[in-house]
Amino acid sequence: MARQGRSNAARTLVLLVCVMVLSERAAAATLNVGGLKGWNLGVDYKSWAATTRVKPTDSLFFKYDPRLHNVMVVSKADYDTCKTSAPWSKHTSGKDTIKFTKPGTYYLICGVGTHCKAGMKVAVTVRW
Repeated sequence: MARQGRSNAARTLVLLVCVMVLSERAAAATLNVGGLKGWNLGVDYKSWAATTRVKPTDSLFFKYDPRLHNVMVVSKADYDTCKTSAPWSKHTSGKDTIKFTKPGTYYLICGVGTHCKAGMKVAVTVRW
């Protein structure tokens, strides 16, 4: 009887772990950067970031015209100065999905012309 009790407890524990893993994956979201306006000039990305919660399971989706814009992940120093010569990554498809799996603040800019200096940049804080 004691052996059966341990077996049931083990099954319950395995089931609980499976439910937790599946619910975490189900809770993942794809967030449209800039909302309906997307990744374009004239969008208030500071306000968008302040009102958007990003978890490590979420993805950021950047929609834009690839003839006009791109997305670069950069350091804070490069974000602050809009420096485009040493991005950590560069995305150019016009439909880019970027995922940050660790908590922290990540910096993204448009590297075309003076778009970054015109406000086409966003600092995204990823947290649980």
